[in-house]
Amino acid sequence: MIEIPLAVYLLFLAPLAALAVGFFVTRPLKPEWTHIPILASCVVVTCSAASLAGMVYEGRGLDGTLFYWMVAGDWSVPFGVRIDGVGVSVLSMVSLVGALIHVYAAGYMKGEPGFARFFLVFHLFYLSMIGLLVSNNYVQFYLFWELVGVCSYFLIGYWMHKETARRAAMQAFLTLRVADFGLMLAVLVILGLYRNTRFAALYAVAGALPAGLLALLGVLFVWAAAGKSALFPLYFWLPDAMEGPTPVSALMHAATMVTAGIFLLVRSWPFISLVPGLPEFIAVVGAATAIFAALLAASQTDLKRILAYSTVSHLGLMAFGLGLRHVGAGVFHLVTHGFFKAVLFLCAGILAHAAHKSTVTVSEVGGLWRKMPLTFVCFTAAALSLAGFPFTAGFYSKDAILDAAFAHGGWAVAAGLAIAAGSAFYIFRMLFLTFFGSRADQQTMEHPHEAPPVMAVPVAFLALGAIGVGWLGHGLMRMLLSGWPPSVPPPGLTEPSHAVSAAALMAAALGAGAAYWTTMRLPSWDWDWRRERPALAALFAEDLGWRRVPAACVSSAVWFADKVGRVLDHDSWDAAIEGSAGACRRVSEAGGRLATGSISDSLWWVMTGAAALLAWAGYR
Repeated sequence: MIEIPLAVYLLFLAPLAALAVGFFVTRPLKPEWTHIPILASCVVVTCSAASLAGMVYEGRGLDGTLFYWMVAGDWSVPFGVRIDGVGVSVLSMVSLVGALIHVYAAGYMKGEPGFARFFLVFHLFYLSMIGLLVSNNYVQFYLFWELVGVCSYFLIGYWMHKETARRAAMQAFLTLRVADFGLMLAVLVILGLYRNTRFAALYAVAGALPAGLLALLGVLFVWAAAGKSALFPLYFWLPDAMEGPTPVSALMHAATMVTAGIFLLVRSWPFISLVPGLPEFIAVVGAATAIFAALLAASQTDLKRILAYSTVSHLGLMAFGLGLRHVGAGVFHLVTHGFFKAVLFLCAGILAHAAHKSTVTVSEVGGLWRKMPLTFVCFTAAALSLAGFPFTAGFYSKDAILDAAFAHGGWAVAAGLAIAAGSAFYIFRMLFLTFFGSRADQQTMEHPHEAPPVMAVPVAFLALGAIGVGWLGHGLMRMLLSGWPPSVPPPGLTEPSHAVSAAALMAAALGAGAAYWTTMRLPSWDWDWRRERPALAALFAEDLGWRRVPAACVSSAVWFADKVGRVLDHDSWDAAIEGSAGACRRVSEAGGRLATGSISDSLWWVMTGAAALLAWAGYR
């Protein structure tokens, strides 16, 4: 019997207790206090995750069942936990980053109508991701996977009075249904064939699975991950999801939701790695996503949309690292990305909060570094980390992926350097326009000011993480080896060579220099090309025309369904109904002609019937 530590139970019980108190006690009696038990729950979860991380670091992982929540004959689905290096590495980041975003949200959402509703759904979102990370079987994983998607729908559409928010929430929900269908099919295939979806049991037999089944499962897992983690071509829902409050965007992009797809790829790597060509396909899709999204981020003017496309780009970078078979590098970047992306979103929220708007554009800000020094310092730290400059967290994780690209050679080197340069360009463009550039709109932020401590302190702590977490890379690699399937090459993290680091630094410096030139030396360039080339600006606004593709696919599907429905309804069902009615009418008309009302005819029918009965009786 495996002994389950108390910390495991607290991961679930603390959030559930906080949600119960918030829903049944504070929401009806004191709605503005709803966040208090929830923040206490975040502290407990973070401490529990730290305890489990220490346990795994010492090599004491576990895979156990808490209870069976579905039993039918010899078939059962356990509710269990898998505490291993992969899960706890991401869990530590999610719990800490998510907790600090909760604190920030308490200040950001203060006074908003529906404050209690927001915090309850927000914390359920947090709990869902935690449950997903520690699941030990695919059915339980799928349960939390769907719960994450449902919570995101309510949070993206939180400001339900806005048409754009409602449309964005519905678009995200429907797009994710396409992705979730892939994971559901994979789970059903595993259940139907093996009646067991525990990761440990499946890892043990992964090498013995038929090649066709392995390929099917691998493709379904990649399908699901592409939608959840906004990889090309299913990325388009994520930039529009910025219609939700900024804390939602920060939690979704940094610690939950979109990282779930990358985590699914890592959890399913024992299957994916055995499918010939599939890892290489993931690398190509990841590189294409990263470069495409970086180009789009460089053309945006809304601060949150710039960061949204940045998230798409870095998710592509993580997939690129995984596809090059450097799983450790991909997980490492997932962890560091959580810190610096949270800082960037929360700083954008501070700017919007100062402007009393849900979001701001680069034309509404500018020259703020003196008036908002703390926000400027935190944003700069995160921007340096995102661009991969030395001694930041992003430097270590991005260099690990670039090292994998150089080891692969060829196109991977060019793609890696293009991603590095593009990332530096769009984030420094945003930095220069926001804190150094001139403000085109002087009315939006007449009195810029720093955020209150409840918002500023979490951002400062996260900024420290955006700098310092990268120094924990070797400890992370030691943790990843705990519970890693022996049939799969270990997710090692090699020390990048000086040549790789120099090339990465040159690419980042080139991108940052180009951003400086186009924003500070040629301050009108960013606006002139939009005014002088409206067709090109419109093309970038439609993601180089790609947004028309899913719209055309949906329109074609609706048109086809309408045609099929009309054929079935009019030509088949209506014909069948009208035909049966016509047959009944003709039979009744024939019967009517036989019923003349004459006494002699009636006697004739009686005698005929009696004769028929006598004949039947005699036959028997």
